[in-house]
Parts: sequence; C-alpha cells; structure tokens
Amino acid sequence: MSEMLMLTSSDSIEINRYEESIRNSGRSFNWVLVRDTLRFLRKSKIRKSNLVSKYGLKLVTQYFNKLEDQEGYDTIEQVIVACLDCGDNANPKKLYEQLKSKFGKDSVRVQRIHALCLESNNQLTEALQIFESILKKYPSDALSMKRQVAIFKGQGNLTKAIQVLNAYLQIYMCDLEAWLELSSFHISFLSYSTALYCLEEVLLNAPINFVFYIKYAETLYCLGGNENYNSAVQYYTHALELNSPTEMDKLDHPPTFLPAIYGIIMSIYSLCEEGYQLKESQLKLMEWAQNNLLTITKKYSSNDKINLVKHFIDSTDIFNKE
Repeated sequence: MSEMLMLTSSDSIEINRYEESIRNSGRSFNWVLVRDTLRFLRKSKIRKSNLVSKYGLKLVTQYFNKLEDQEGYDTIEQVIVACLDCGDNANPKKLYEQLKSKFGKDSVRVQRIHALCLESNNQLTEALQIFESILKKYPSDALSMKRQVAIFKGQGNLTKAIQVLNAYLQIYMCDLEAWLELSSFHISFLSYSTALYCLEEVLLNAPINFVFYIKYAETLYCLGGNENYNSAVQYYTHALELNSPTEMDKLDHPPTFLPAIYGIIMSIYSLCEEGYQLKESQLKLMEWAQNNLLTITKKYSSNDKINLVKHFIDSTDIFNKE
C-alpha cells in the first residue's frame, strides 16, 4: 500500500525542483521554501522521509510560530512520521507531547501518532490496542486498519493480516495498493486463484499500467496448465504493447519490458512441454522473443550475462528440441 506507487511524472518533476531549490539555498534556512515543499508533499501524498525529517524538523521547532495554526500541526504530524521512518524515535516523542497538549490525549489524531511511536519502539501489543480502540469508535478509520495490517505482516501473521485487509477492502474497494498487498499475501500461501481475483481488481483500477499485466501473467504461469499458459502469453504480450519504446536504439539503459520477454519464452516453452500443439503465431512470437532477448543482452550486459542468457535460450529452445 505504498503511497509512492502512483507518483506521476509531473509530481516527480515538481519534487525534484523543490529539492534542488533547497540544496541551492546553501547554509541559509529558507523556511518559506521548506514550508511550501512539505505542503506540496502532503497535497500530493508523496513520502520523502529523509527530506522531511532533515528540513521539516527545523521548521517545526524553530519557525513554528510563522506557520498558520492548522498547517503547523499538520506539519508536525508529517515530520513525526518522517522521523519514525528514518529511525529517529527521540524527536517524535517531543513533537507528540506538543500535539497532546494542543488537542488532548483522546484526540484520534493524537492517538494514531502515539500508536505509531509505540510501533516504532517495537511495542506492538500496545500499538494494536490503540488502533483497536480507535476502530471501535470509528470502524472505517483507514489508517488504523492499514497499520494493523502492517503490524500483523511484520509479525508473520499473514492470516490475521488478510482478515483485516479483507475488512478494509469491503469499505475502500478502489484502493489499488491494498489489492496488490492482498494478492501478495495469497501468493505467499500459494493461493494463486485468489491472488488472480485481487489482481483483476488492480487491472480494473489501472488498465494501462504494464507492470500489473506482467504480475497477472506471472500468477497465471504459477497456476499452471495449458489454458493458463496461453492466457499468460496474451497478458505478457499486452504488457509489451503498453511498454514498447518507439526508439529502442536511443535508449541508454536496458528496456523495462524484459520480464515480459522472459515470461513469453517460459510460457510457450511450458506449453510445448505439456504437449500442446503450438500455433504459427506462437512460434513466431517465441522466435522474436529469443532474438530480442539476446540482442538486448549483448547491447547492455557483460559477457558473463550474455553466456547466461544464451544458456537460458538453449535450455528453453523449442525449435531444435530432440
């Protein structure tokens, strides 16, 4: 359920501009620039913990009176989470006391922050108790449910994590990251059919993201059987259609569609191993995938990797099979 998953290119450009401006400010602390940067991060739901903890801490401790009342406390929450992400447990305690003195210990926001601090100190039982008490009052509190899932996952209690995540998705059905997380839990239990259902929800929410088509195809391949191998080839091919650079020769890095090429080769090879009568189009696709994989590897990799890829192609070759 990563918040960075859906980062747009425009957001990425904007945050890079903010970071560069902060670096260029030198030794002087431009509190207005830092305030605007943190404000943008909150609005865009981007998590840049190192940046926020480094500059935001100084903002809320030395320039807090310059911030508007509500924004000041929003910024404190943001800085607390960033510091906890960076392993700083001391400063969040001081800032938590500031929030508690303002809103009182019974405030839901204050209780959440308290639970996060406990969680960071590995006091997981106490943290879970706070999240549970919040959910009794507010059954649809998303953050509390997400933190429960994270704690149960960290403890290795995936069964409990699945239960909480199922309850969460009954309320927040369009949370793409939650469906992805649930699919990974089911894959851990080798429950590929259930994982496919979760990934179908992901595809409905992000129909042009090639990464999710590859993920779906990989799960189909793990499920096995001629029908699933055939479907996997189709999804791998569609991933290629969504992510094929128009000017391959000008790329200065390996293309990102290599997993799809590997997937096509393995799926067609597995069909052949099952005795399936391959179509002419599948044979041509296999030949294309092998040739492109070797060409790309020769362009971007060392001789050792080229030899590995040649061995892979030889071991999955269906044209010179004895």
